[in-house]
Amino acid sequence: MYEVLDELGVRADLLAPQQLSELDELGYCRFDDFLTAPQITAALDTIESLAPGGGTLRLTDLLEAGPVFDPLWLRPNLLAAVRHLLGPEFRISAMTYRAGRPDHVQVDPSERVGPIRWRVCTAIVALVDFTPDNGATRVVPGSHLDYGFVPPLGHEDHPDQALLLGQAGTAWLFNSHLWHSGTVNRSASARHAVLTGFGRRCGTSGFDPQPSESTIERLGSAAYLLV
Repeated sequence: MYEVLDELGVRADLLAPQQLSELDELGYCRFDDFLTAPQITAALDTIESLAPGGGTLRLTDLLEAGPVFDPLWLRPNLLAAVRHLLGPEFRISAMTYRAGRPDHVQVDPSERVGPIRWRVCTAIVALVDFTPDNGATRVVPGSHLDYGFVPPLGHEDHPDQALLLGQAGTAWLFNSHLWHSGTVNRSASARHAVLTGFGRRCGTSGFDPQPSESTIERLGSAAYLLV
């Protein structure tokens, strides 16, 4: 996989020293201006075409939905951060869209593992502004390193939690063993986001069986080997 990542332009020096230390110590890092305004609009338009009326909270298999979602994961700096956490032998495990609707909250359990044995991480890309009121994801920095970490009950706040807040087009990569959850959307609008999961290369993934021929042709041989 070293050759694959080299071909895709993935290099360690694409990440700032602060991002590397944040990944190790906090369990997540941030990418500002990850998407342009036209890319955000194209993604939202495609989502609307896949779910007319916006009546769904979740869409899966976005990799098969065409090139509009490729900029949300096929980026050298993001893949460099994934490699920093998981090593070079990784692949995509899932790519999904979620809309946190008003009064909606979702909690994703975090698997506890030992440091340096991280198995999964997740990139979340904001397609609208993530605000304190619209259900932004919360994390407890450093909880991936704390074997004795006690998660909050239900939707209670944790004294050390941090909200992932940013403008539309911001992205974060977080260690999936970091404790995280959604928060209640207290706004009048849905919170749109796309999440791409990455995992160490073993067993099956969310894209087994093999992607369609059109997807393979679109991605090219190097990117396809990450699927």
